[in-house]
Amino acid sequence: MKDFFNIRRTQLEQMDKLTRLRAPAKKKEIPANVFTACPKCGKSFTHQVWDENLYVCPECNKHLRLGVKARLNLIMDADYEFIDEPAEFRNPIDFPGYEEKWYKAYDNTDADEAIMFVKGNISQQSCIVGVMDTNFLMGSLGSIVGERIIKALDLATRERLPVIIFTASGGARMQEAIISLMQMRYVSDAVGKFQRAGGLYITVMTDPTTGGVTASYASLGNIILTEPGTLIAFAGPRVIRDTIKQELPEGFQTAEHLEKRGFIDRIIERKDMKKSLTELLKLHNSKQIKVEFSDADLEKTMCLKVDTKSSEQELDGLTAFGRVKKARDPDRISPKQVLEFLCSDIFELRGDRLYGDDRTICGGLATLGGLPITYIYTQKGDDLESRIKLNFGMPHPEGYRKARRLMQEAEIFGRPILTIIDTPGAYPGIGSENRGMGEALAQNLRFMSALKTPTIALITGEAGSGGAIALACTDKLFMLENAVYTILSPEGFATILWKDVSKVEEASANMRLTAQDMHDLKVCDQIFPDDLTGLREAIANTFNRLIEEKAN
Repeated sequence: MKDFFNIRRTQLEQMDKLTRLRAPAKKKEIPANVFTACPKCGKSFTHQVWDENLYVCPECNKHLRLGVKARLNLIMDADYEFIDEPAEFRNPIDFPGYEEKWYKAYDNTDADEAIMFVKGNISQQSCIVGVMDTNFLMGSLGSIVGERIIKALDLATRERLPVIIFTASGGARMQEAIISLMQMRYVSDAVGKFQRAGGLYITVMTDPTTGGVTASYASLGNIILTEPGTLIAFAGPRVIRDTIKQELPEGFQTAEHLEKRGFIDRIIERKDMKKSLTELLKLHNSKQIKVEFSDADLEKTMCLKVDTKSSEQELDGLTAFGRVKKARDPDRISPKQVLEFLCSDIFELRGDRLYGDDRTICGGLATLGGLPITYIYTQKGDDLESRIKLNFGMPHPEGYRKARRLMQEAEIFGRPILTIIDTPGAYPGIGSENRGMGEALAQNLRFMSALKTPTIALITGEAGSGGAIALACTDKLFMLENAVYTILSPEGFATILWKDVSKVEEASANMRLTAQDMHDLKVCDQIFPDDLTGLREAIANTFNRLIEEKAN
């Protein structure tokens, strides 16, 4: 054993000598810029990871700012062309030091001003796209920026092309003072003229969109999209803190906050932005002029869960209040299910642009037999929690104002409107009254009565009082066989007339509230089974007839 240890010791000594004779490994220099830290969570990733993830943090989903070319390469097909005249420095108020700052930005970015426009395609959909770059004087709104926007809108009007602008700006350009302020007026005027000429204008607010840009063309889009976490504000956080001496709440002035407050249509992940813009452009660029369902589509029925327990005899024998109970059944076909049965390419749009986004009323764009339409529907919720959150299907004023905003857009672009209704009525609360429920309903009635675009309403369950008619003032009204349309709830009717809620069945009978009653009273134009048999064909034929009549 002793000999074994001596031999092993000798071997280790020889190995040590050989190791010492070997030249030491050279120290590798690692460039300091191989890793970039996320400004939000602090995690560092290689440039390759950032690039592969479209400059969105894999850890916290922070969307980093992009330059002009990076943004265009993500959104545009390869054949786009720049349409701006080369920028030449100007100093309208002879501001000292401005020229040096401008040329520094010019030399150090891939843009020659804070915005650049291209003409090209997004997934083969023609459009004009403008991209702002915060690397150029913080994307500030100067006279060249204003002129470029106005010229791009003028070109789009002449060539009948949609315009998309990705905003990113700290606001007005201080070095141009009042001349910068005037750009807000000039550009807003140009946007208005473009929209009145029938042009589609989409804005995509990216981080940050603040000041005079927010208070002009960024907030004037027919459709307003944004990326997650974007700072969106008129007065920046620092200005507010310094002025009112208060700390701001968590999440204030973010895209998520603005969406809840009704000022944003949708928050779109960067990886989905091109797809979303493609869908919107296709819906607006469509040349189809009528509903065209295939024979296979028209044959589809019973695709939705309906009550198959009740025989035709039982249904025929239902009392008026029995119909009310069926209309209120939580397991009844929902307006959303009906929409998905009828339509495809559904793209939801949100917000009333004034106060909030009431999820009790949903709306947006879709195709019905290939024809782009505007849809609006009410929802009660799928379970107790969502029903409580949605007030059991009773909308707030902002829901009706959202519906009117979407219908206004439909009128501009000549899209037919389909409303699908299941609501006990407008929400009776302090907040609703303070925000003008009566005014919201009245405005909807007046506006819908004057619409030139074809309109159809479908009542699938309850349709209660002013809260229902404010969405049902249409060219044609359809109902499902177990739907009801009422001046108010039967319980409320019995209480008001007889001061006895127990007379609810008598009230239901006397109110004439069933679908058959509505047809007999010439309020409803057609009744359909709850399994939607024949509904597709009827809606297609009715819309096509209305389109033809209103075109002549």
